[in-house]
Amino acid sequence: MNGTIRHSIAFILLVILSFGKAQSQDWMSSFEAAKRLAMVQDKMILMVWEGATLEPYPVIVEDESGKSALVEDLFDAPFLSRMIWKYFVPVSVGEDLYPEIHDSIKDRRDYMYMSKFNDGSLKVMDANGNILNVKPNYDEVQDITELIRIYYHNTQGLQPDLRNYGKMQNFTTAFRLGIKYIDMAIYSNDKARSEIIKLSEIYLKEAEQFLGTEDYENELALLQKLELIRLKQELVLDKPKRVLRRLNRLEPSEVHKSNEALVAFLYLTAYRVLKDENSARKWRPKLSLDRLEISQRIIDNNK
Repeated sequence: MNGTIRHSIAFILLVILSFGKAQSQDWMSSFEAAKRLAMVQDKMILMVWEGATLEPYPVIVEDESGKSALVEDLFDAPFLSRMIWKYFVPVSVGEDLYPEIHDSIKDRRDYMYMSKFNDGSLKVMDANGNILNVKPNYDEVQDITELIRIYYHNTQGLQPDLRNYGKMQNFTTAFRLGIKYIDMAIYSNDKARSEIIKLSEIYLKEAEQFLGTEDYENELALLQKLELIRLKQELVLDKPKRVLRRLNRLEPSEVHKSNEALVAFLYLTAYRVLKDENSARKWRPKLSLDRLEISQRIIDNNK
């Protein structure tokens, strides 16, 4: 995928250098419209506060050979606008919306997330407006090509769950979306993986809160599933020993029947990451082919 992105960027740059002009496609100004369009186009959002667009915003762009060029103003470069629209839905959000959005998340996000939310940098968001690229960027000038390379994700596989969550937020919709983001992290590039896991945790925390306010017949089984899904997050982040320590505290009789396959998946994957095939062997027959394939991907990522 990275090679394809790099080739596309190089092609766009070549067209601009050859003809000198490109049709500009302006950034959107409606946050709600951008979220709806991102849903339809299977893209993530590239958001910036409007105040950051009022002064020159220098960025670096790379060509196919890796050579870098400085563009003095991201928002006054038509070819960059075209390039960004290829991978994201770009939106400049008015400062008047800041208090409303801020107040809706201030008690539910950590310090790093809120710092990213508050600053004037480019924010990659999902179609629900949750930020993905929360890590601080210490570069004096943003490398826009690198941002695309790391954070471009086609969200087609998330669409049913994104739509269901958009229609109604409850335990089921939040929980399923959290799981889908974990699966996205498994198949993402390693530079974005930990941040996608953090994005998944936003939805799992919401699911946990819903579970505490709604009546569920199988609440204990669901709470256990939440705990086990968080161990899957740890596996994706290459922490198999921590996963095994926590699994070993579970008595077999305590595992709800609906969670047995997930426990087997966690044991098998953790042991195989640690190259303990003897211990992993007993868990293999308990897994479907699909789960075995996902397990193998995690193992390959952690090599």
